Amino acid sequence: MGGHAVGSSVNPLIANPTELVTFEHLPMAGMLLDLQGTVLAANAAMRGLLGTSAEQIVGRRLESLVTRGLAELMDTGHHQRSLIDELELQTAQGPRTLEVVISCIQAGDTHVVQLFGVDVTSRKREIATSARERAESLGIVAGGIAHDFNNLLVGVLAESSSAREDASLPLGVHDSLRRIESAARKMSQLTRSMLAYAGRGRVEAVRMDPDGVIGEMQEQLLRIVTAPAKLSLQTNAGRVAIEADASLIKQMIANLVANAAEAKGSLVEVETRVVMRGNIPWWQLEVSDDGEGIQETALPHIFEPFFTTKKDQTGLGLSAIQGIVRRLGGDIEVDSSPNRGARFRVRLPVLAGVEAPVRKTSAEGQSPIAKLTGARILVADDEPSVRTTVRRLLERRGASVELAVDGSDAESKLADGEYQLLILDVSMPGRTGYDVLATARRVVPHVPVMLMSGYTEQARGAGGERPDGFLEKPFTARTLDTLIDQVMRDAASKQR
Repeated sequence: MGGHAVGSSVNPLIANPTELVTFEHLPMAGMLLDLQGTVLAANAAMRGLLGTSAEQIVGRRLESLVTRGLAELMDTGHHQRSLIDELELQTAQGPRTLEVVISCIQAGDTHVVQLFGVDVTSRKREIATSARERAESLGIVAGGIAHDFNNLLVGVLAESSSAREDASLPLGVHDSLRRIESAARKMSQLTRSMLAYAGRGRVEAVRMDPDGVIGEMQEQLLRIVTAPAKLSLQTNAGRVAIEADASLIKQMIANLVANAAEAKGSLVEVETRVVMRGNIPWWQLEVSDDGEGIQETALPHIFEPFFTTKKDQTGLGLSAIQGIVRRLGGDIEVDSSPNRGARFRVRLPVLAGVEAPVRKTSAEGQSPIAKLTGARILVADDEPSVRTTVRRLLERRGASVELAVDGSDAESKLADGEYQLLILDVSMPGRTGYDVLATARRVVPHVPVMLMSGYTEQARGAGGERPDGFLEKPFTARTLDTLIDQVMRDAASKQR
């Protein structure tokens, strides 16, 4: 067989030389191992892939060559079953991904594990590149939609919620306004889902207790899972800390529970625990149902945007969840089969040795609206409908409002007089809200600044400046009132 043969002296298990020649010259990378994972033989295609000789590889343990995907390999040999999986091998050209078939064969009085694989590294890179390009394109589109769409929704949501404060309106009018407000919230959620999938949108990461967030959402989740189905909540992780955006965590949990509730089963289970992966703690969330399950043909596509098998659905829920999990440094997986339900498993990294802070309960809706009589407020936004709505909401509280049509106009008005508060849109032509924020910190450092936006990834300006408050569009009248009161209280406290 020449200098390239593996050599019968190192492979006494192969009795027939014809079999060895066939194995040696297969175009598919192949390897034979004993049940302990020691390499007995590697054919020419495998040696070429690894960039090594027979003498360098025979006798080595496979675990020294594999960087990912080894978990079930040798279990295959012990149970004499076949496994189709992926392995990542360390080669002379760097890591290469192999799609492999692994099985156990009888060789004389013992067993040999045979492994055959095809290099799919290039194909996987092309798929990943294509997915990334789709996400980037969607992000650009979603960003433009979010900015314009949420500006329009400010008028709908803020005005309807403000009108509902009028107790003299007939009950039927109140109900109509509530339905308008609910529809506006759903429209805004579509935009948030697109941004979440594309990894765009504002993220305000803080240390938080994820189990505590689920506790706060209990009533909301009970409304999602309607009778006759039942909801089971088991939060077993304790007060661990993760670093995440609370609104994204809530969106992820609500979407997973809504997806499970739509499976037409009798039970939706939500369970958390801490799991260890490579001696690193992770917070694990499992949401499962006993419903209709996911068809095998649909399973590879469930995280694709706009893919859905359900009528009247957008197909953005699961893709948004994947985008959120990716952005928070975690991973998500699903187990499902037809008529046997589905189990979604999310893992997010835990801040080791850090206890989560106790979350404060919101007092929103419990206190009456305080007056802003005597307060002079500058509002800057390039969208006329937003300026009009915010002005009316502030004037109903007695404030005196000055309007600016863009960032440059806002900066020129800073010198016109004393202000008690600045409310600035982020995305304005020319000078952005963050640009005006930096100017305000120099010119009127004592004046608190609120930023508002329906789409921004920035948490601070180029100079590191943070606003005193951030208002996400669209917003209700109560949300605006609550944030203003908080910002004004904090500013007064600093000046004492």
